Amino acid sequence: MKMKKIYLYLSVAVALTFTSCNEWLDIQPELEMRQTTMFESEQGFKDVLTGAYIRMATPELYGLNTTMKLPEMMAQHWTIPSANSTQAEIYHISNFDFTQTSTKKLLEDVWLQYYQTIININSLLENIDAKKDLFTNGNYELIKGEALGLRAFLHLEILRYWGPLPSKAKSSDKAIPYVKIVTKNPQELLAVSYQEVLDNILMDLNNAEELLVDDPILTYSNTILNSPDDLQGVNQDLPHPADEYHYFRQSRFNYYALKATKARYYLWIGKTSDALENALVVIDALDSDEKSKFTLGSDADANNGQMTFPAEHIFAVSSTLATQTLTPVFFNYSTAYTQTVAYLDEAFEASLHTSDIRYRNSRLWENRIVPLASSAFNFFKKYNETGSTVTAVTDIPLIRLAEMYFIVTECGRDDLFKVYRMARVLDASIDGTLTTPAAIKSRLEKEYRKEFYGEGQMFFFYKRLTYNSLTWPVTKEVPDASYKLPFPESQMSFE
Repeated sequence: MKMKKIYLYLSVAVALTFTSCNEWLDIQPELEMRQTTMFESEQGFKDVLTGAYIRMATPELYGLNTTMKLPEMMAQHWTIPSANSTQAEIYHISNFDFTQTSTKKLLEDVWLQYYQTIININSLLENIDAKKDLFTNGNYELIKGEALGLRAFLHLEILRYWGPLPSKAKSSDKAIPYVKIVTKNPQELLAVSYQEVLDNILMDLNNAEELLVDDPILTYSNTILNSPDDLQGVNQDLPHPADEYHYFRQSRFNYYALKATKARYYLWIGKTSDALENALVVIDALDSDEKSKFTLGSDADANNGQMTFPAEHIFAVSSTLATQTLTPVFFNYSTAYTQTVAYLDEAFEASLHTSDIRYRNSRLWENRIVPLASSAFNFFKKYNETGSTVTAVTDIPLIRLAEMYFIVTECGRDDLFKVYRMARVLDASIDGTLTTPAAIKSRLEKEYRKEFYGEGQMFFFYKRLTYNSLTWPVTKEVPDASYKLPFPESQMSFE
């Protein structure tokens, strides 16, 4: 068994029994007794943090709901069926209707999983300082830094869904709970002000940054960190981490994931100079051999079927349930999320960008004739394992390098946008058109859609910039109220 599976795919029981899913953040009594032993070793802290990553990779969060499902439906990315079809959920979510039983449950599941993950992290943070002497190889700083960074990252995600429009938010507006405790009392989890949420996110990120200054990703190349079995191979003469826990940093909340999250955070609140500064740290990051730490996906990657562009992954989660979860979503004719050929040709500007590495040669989409249907549909292939039509990739990106290029472009470095477009082999005819903020915004709208289709980022672009009228695939009015998701009914009494 490869090392990656040893510490990223630990028994789901470690992670998913840490809190109960049956009631709102109801910690199991037996676990309260087990904590005294769980945190008596460095491995116990590792297991709890690994459990948080496992929970994040489940279908209830980034394994499906918060990447390919909820935000993509709200962004109108999948063909919208009728309200009485077998895929009525797509219809309701695409119309921002969360009054249906199924859509209420979806929001409840997402909300619970986010906060239960945070509760797990808080349990670790409550215990780690008193146990500092247990740790070796810099793991105290690494684990605590990851935990604090993850807590900030997850709260920012919740804020982007359930919080107010950033362009219209007031500091005193009630937003979401920012949870720093371990509790089984939902009345202690009250929504705090928008400003308090922002302040806590930044505090956690800043504290995490101080702890992650010696992150192995700053010392070793991604090639080394992703190749623990290569100690006898071509890289055997290069330095390798002494601790197996230090491998596979792109699948953990590493130093660059922190800087990328800061860039995303600052852009969300309109502080463009800070967003630019943090995004550039990621773009300019170098390995010890002076080569780029992260590289934009290439034509060779796309030709090999690597459509999530793994070399761009700043932060990803690994799901052993990917194929099982995504088979009905993308691989089965009768249940797959699809989009029509004409709409996708428009979205990818097929007549203009004929060499786009994603869209040509059926790389990202496969045109199929659906049995008994009157027209062809395009089936999504981004999450197909290389060379397979029935197996899904296990690594699901949460932050990619392309987003950093989009952030710096919006923040005034439109020269770097050309670097991105050249990597995607886009037509040069638009080089001279990005002369105004409005033109850049219009172009970025198109590129967010192409680049992050199926990853959940388009909805947040719309919300951040308060798009009240969507123009693709058809014109749709979206009032301000639709962008602030309703709290689950289980939380309504404790706002």
